[in-house]
Amino acid sequence: FTTGAAHTLEHLFATFARSGEDSDRVIYVGPMGCRTGFYLLLSGDLESQDIKDLLLSCFSFIANYEGEIPGATERDCGNFRDMNLPVAKWWAKKYLEEVLYQLRVENTQYPA
Repeated sequence: FTTGAAHTLEHLFATFARSGEDSDRVIYVGPMGCRTGFYLLLSGDLESQDIKDLLLSCFSFIANYEGEIPGATERDCGNFRDMNLPVAKWWAKKYLEEVLYQLRVENTQYPA
């Protein structure tokens, strides 16, 4: 997983989540400091299954995205040169196929 792919995923994930139908619930979308994942903070009393459709839509958007990466300009992003759309799309597709399409309630809850 390269920093360019993670950075591109971050921009596309944040753009989609902040402008989609659930945008009023989005508090924050961003990378974990160790770059092993992303934070998605939403308002409300939600269970993991409640955001499944949002994640499916978001990662489908990323997997099929074509064009300029939102916010990837010198004016908007201090790391604008570190982007990799093809690899970000590959990871989004892989996440869809191996995780989100296979998501079951038992995979979304921590053991008591």
